[in-house]
Amino acid sequence: MEAEPKYIYLISDGTGETATKIARAFLVQFKYPNIVERKFIEVRDKEKIDEIVRKAEDERPLVILTIADKDLRDYANDRFGQINLIVLDLFGYYISKFEEFFGQKARNVSGLLHRISDRYFEKIKAIEYTVEHDDNRSSRNLDDADIILVGLSRTSKTPLSIYLAQEGGYKVANFAIVKGEKLPDALFKVDQKKIVGLTIDPMRLYEIRKQRAKKLGLSNSSYASLSRIYEEVEYANSIFRQHPQWLVVDVTNRSVEETASEIVSKLFGRKL
Repeated sequence: MEAEPKYIYLISDGTGETATKIARAFLVQFKYPNIVERKFIEVRDKEKIDEIVRKAEDERPLVILTIADKDLRDYANDRFGQINLIVLDLFGYYISKFEEFFGQKARNVSGLLHRISDRYFEKIKAIEYTVEHDDNRSSRNLDDADIILVGLSRTSKTPLSIYLAQEGGYKVANFAIVKGEKLPDALFKVDQKKIVGLTIDPMRLYEIRKQRAKKLGLSNSSYASLSRIYEEVEYANSIFRQHPQWLVVDVTNRSVEETASEIVSKLFGRKL
């Protein structure tokens, strides 16, 4: 004969993941054969609580609450108490302990953790996009880019792109300027105000390339030739002059963090 079902209601103002994980951490200690979980997520008004209470009158569940808003939490406790259900108010119990520890009242704002999770996944998507569009790798879906960097080799395009993605959640594409080679046509079909040209002092670029060439064993390569570098810098600057809508940022002797902050400030009017 099948055991009578025991219901567990997981009620949250967010995704319900916290309530679910805590419930299952305890459920593994029991061998009851017929446990039914019902998850109610993004519960943020009294009408929804009343709807759940009506259902609970028949199923007589154990109620697990993770609701941040104190008024709504108190209302839920009261309504479920009226029909004599066991309620585990996880947020209410633990938040009071945190308030005692910090000596201040909690903000009691619903959905904060959910919003943090959303930002986290947005950054993951930004990083994936940025890696896919690094160093001329792809010119597909450039309309989706928040920022497009254009500059000579060794002007910090890749580290700057990754930093903007990780810290700001920006989708970044970057393209190298190579004298004698055309930039991709797709670059000129997107909003030109999202394009950033990276310029640099020729002597500083010479120092950077010289060190790079030494590491790679390219001491006789024209890659680090000062005359070639002067030509390349002038070529890049001529491209920037042809496109006055582009933001041009000088990366000479600047950290990635400083350059990224300037780009975000000038493009979006905000701090990184």
